[in-house]
Amino acid sequence: MRSSAPMESGNDGPGLHQALVDGLKASGGIHTPLVEAAFRAVPRHLFLPGTPLDLVYSDEAIPTKRLDGATVSSSSQPAIMAFMLEQLQLEPGHRVLEIGAGTGYNAALMAHIVGETGHVVTADIDEELVASARRHLSAAGLSRVEVVRGDGALGCPDEAPYDRIILTVGAADILPAWREQLKPAGRLVLPLSIRGPQVSVAFERADDHLASVSVGDCGFMMLRGAFAEPGISIPLGPEPGLNLSHGELHRVDAEAIYQWLTGPSRDWPITIRVTTGEAFGRLRLWLALHETGLCDLTAEGELADRGIVPYLFGWNSGGWN
Repeated sequence: MRSSAPMESGNDGPGLHQALVDGLKASGGIHTPLVEAAFRAVPRHLFLPGTPLDLVYSDEAIPTKRLDGATVSSSSQPAIMAFMLEQLQLEPGHRVLEIGAGTGYNAALMAHIVGETGHVVTADIDEELVASARRHLSAAGLSRVEVVRGDGALGCPDEAPYDRIILTVGAADILPAWREQLKPAGRLVLPLSIRGPQVSVAFERADDHLASVSVGDCGFMMLRGAFAEPGISIPLGPEPGLNLSHGELHRVDAEAIYQWLTGPSRDWPITIRVTTGEAFGRLRLWLALHETGLCDLTAEGELADRGIVPYLFGWNSGGWN
């Protein structure tokens, strides 16, 4: 675990901040002036106190809360945040609901876009996260953002209807409350889980249905609360941190799998070249649609450092507090 440094110290914060935004713009993640202006105006470090500046302003997801050894909240990867905000197509004056307050950083970006004439409500089921998001937003001068505690599956009917609704947690279906609380011609953006893999889908409300207008790869922790998916996680081996997870119940010989992972191995070269993004997104989604036994194998902590699972993608562990 990396040691933390006070966010107020050092003079490289503004430079790192703007360099991150420059990178997001150069890569095509940011392509509209409103989203760019929000990212340039709102410092991410105000929402990650105690985290080193070089990590804060990297294009990395940073875990912020763990329960029983599992990460349950994070500051999302800026590139994914930018992509989803572009999907959302916010405008000044919009009323927007966010489900999954997290650190409050995404709500702050949205508040900058909708301005004083708009209104942002961000909801979270976790009282600790609600309290910390309020502190972070106050430190950023955005106390006008309304942070509420509640089950995001139910939306926030007291402030409905909304021009835009966005989820920063994964969901396996579109729940009725989200559609009902959306204005006619409104837009809903959510990470939709398809038997494990997720895609960020932008839906527009049209008459009696929602129509998808944009899709991109993403990865978020799943919705908690009354409508949470029951996902199954099986620990492997005597040490914590190695798990096999899948969305459906299958008979698994955990001991045999652990022996395969820790026993003798051999690499077999193949001629097919696949990028990390293709493996994480398109290939995984294809497998989810065609292979009933698809599962995820993950390693955390020392087991990850030892390389027991080949690294393809993951959290930056230096961000854990």
